[in-house]
Amino acid sequence: MDNQQTNLLCQTDIQTVDIQNLVDISDVKIDTTMKKTDRIQNFIRDIKNPYCFRCKNTVVKVSFCSEGGSFQELLQDYFSTLSHCE
Repeated sequence: MDNQQTNLLCQTDIQTVDIQNLVDISDVKIDTTMKKTDRIQNFIRDIKNPYCFRCKNTVVKVSFCSEGGSFQELLQDYFSTLSHCE
C-alpha cells in the first residue's frame, strides 16, 4: 500500500460510507504463528481499509495523531481514569 492509497483510505467518510461495503473486523482471523510483518500484511489485505471498517453493525473509524502518546499509553491512561471513578 503506497502513501496515495493510504491517504485515500484515511479520508473515508463514516457518514456516507455504505456499511455493507466494509469488512467486519470480527470476521478477520489472525494467524499468531506467522511472523509479525506477515500478520500485518494479511490483516491489511483482509480488512481492506484499516482506517475504516465495521464491528457488527457499527462503523469504526481509526485515526492517529503525530503528537502525544502511543495508542497503548492512551488506553492505559483512559482505563486508569475509569478505575478512579468507581
